[in-house]
Amino acid sequence: MRKFRFLRADEIELRVGTVGKNGCSLLLYKDARCDQNLLDETVGETGWQRDHKEIKGNMYCGVAIFDEKYQQWVWKWDAGKESETEGQKGEASDSFKRACVNWGIGRELYSANLIWHLCDTEEYKDKNGKTKYKLKNMYETNGMKVSKILYKDDCISYLQIVDKKGLVVYENGMDAADEKLDTIDPAMAKTISDLAANKGVALSKICDAYKVKDVLELTHEQAGKVKAKLMKTEVKK
Repeated sequence: MRKFRFLRADEIELRVGTVGKNGCSLLLYKDARCDQNLLDETVGETGWQRDHKEIKGNMYCGVAIFDEKYQQWVWKWDAGKESETEGQKGEASDSFKRACVNWGIGRELYSANLIWHLCDTEEYKDKNGKTKYKLKNMYETNGMKVSKILYKDDCISYLQIVDKKGLVVYENGMDAADEKLDTIDPAMAKTISDLAANKGVALSKICDAYKVKDVLELTHEQAGKVKAKLMKTEVKK
């Protein structure tokens, strides 16, 4: 069973990958804040920790989660690489994000098919005289976002990306109307049920708000909103 839920559409970022003669590829990724939030949400603020160390000039990050069964910290490590803009700070952040992938956070994003965006590009020569391409409009992808994502068998089954005007620029996978593929698993349902009980909120009230018969019928996006709202709810005395 997965320890961490699938990422919601609003938690996924887009960036340009490779640029070719007729367009560019788009890559799905998560930022460090997303990892931190999901760790807090799943194992609690005191249920995880991180550490950094340098090995042979490479920055490594370890993320540990406390194992209640064996009463010990379990570590998973990975190395990062410097970013073009933030240097060592970017390397530390990258190693943290990679370590979180080792725990399964956002691993499903690697199942995405090639996302190719047709757009105007132009040639240029690199320092070695090799012909390469760059976006004609450097702001071409600004405002683009993942508007919907569905999962099946730990892989992306449907993906939709829109531009800043809300127009669909990429769509791949099963029918977007098949919401059943996006419903939460029993572990997430139990988390919401326990949290609702602690806050004194009736599950029937949550189900009525989203027009479902059981919390298991909530989508990942809906469950995320419910959990965030419950976390802010004051305990009823």
